[in-house]
Amino acid sequence: MQGSRLKVSVVTTERNEADTIENFIQGILNQSYGFEKLIICDGNSDDGTIDLIKKVAKSNPKVKLVIKPGNRSVGRNEAVKASKSEIIAVTDVGTIADKNWLKYLIEPFEKNPKTMAVGGFFKIKPETFFEKVSATQMLSDHDKIDPKTWLPSSRSIAFKKEAWAKVGGYPEHTSYNEDTPFDLALKKAGYKFTFAPKAVVYWRPRPNLKEFFKQYYNYAIGDGLDLIHWPNYLRKILIYFFGTTMVFNGFWFLALGLAALYFIRRGRRVFRKYRSINTWILSPFITITNDLADILGFVKGVTLR
Repeated sequence: MQGSRLKVSVVTTERNEADTIENFIQGILNQSYGFEKLIICDGNSDDGTIDLIKKVAKSNPKVKLVIKPGNRSVGRNEAVKASKSEIIAVTDVGTIADKNWLKYLIEPFEKNPKTMAVGGFFKIKPETFFEKVSATQMLSDHDKIDPKTWLPSSRSIAFKKEAWAKVGGYPEHTSYNEDTPFDLALKKAGYKFTFAPKAVVYWRPRPNLKEFFKQYYNYAIGDGLDLIHWPNYLRKILIYFFGTTMVFNGFWFLALGLAALYFIRRGRRVFRKYRSINTWILSPFITITNDLADILGFVKGVTLR
């Protein structure tokens, strides 16, 4: 394993991840880049996860367990506090890190000492047709991302601990989509992200429409709480409002035509990749489910402010 000149710790938080925690830990321990600690903050699991982590930690001093009930922001902040490293790499339990994930994530810090934050990337590992279609439709490829405006996910991110402290850590007032306000706080403080597209972790998308809805509903609640991306949510609300108004006023034929164009536009990426009738049937349902989750979740978030 290659030694590191910089002091780096990997942190994560989880609760009740007995089915995935061992594979996750192994993926981090197999990294080609040397690191000081893997700090896992457990949110008070009751499914045996804590015992599994303790078992690994007993035989590997790199693994450290801390326990702190609370949302993901609380867990991430607690894990960062427990680290003595100058650079913190963050990912999620449930992902599997490429063996060179940490190497590429830390590379910008080594090349430029002034680097304060680095955004890695995540790729899907779907197992069903639904997962392939939904993830392809909703997520952008790394070569389509504008590094100047893109906000990285905490599935794959690194920052100097002093930057985390400067912005007050992850926002503990929200249990939803905490990555975005944290990213925005870093940017507002003058810490620009360096994009590291080769720093990849893999994750499995939600397996069905119900879980897909819950995912984006919760994201939207978080955005509503902090009024993030509100023009995008307002646009969706107006689209469905005027579409419904057209139908009730007898312009249903025009409404159907505009709806078809809308669904084609939203699904064009997946239509190009999966050319089958099943894709054309499934994609509109994914679009409608996502839109309803966004609208309902954002409205709820705003009311909870």
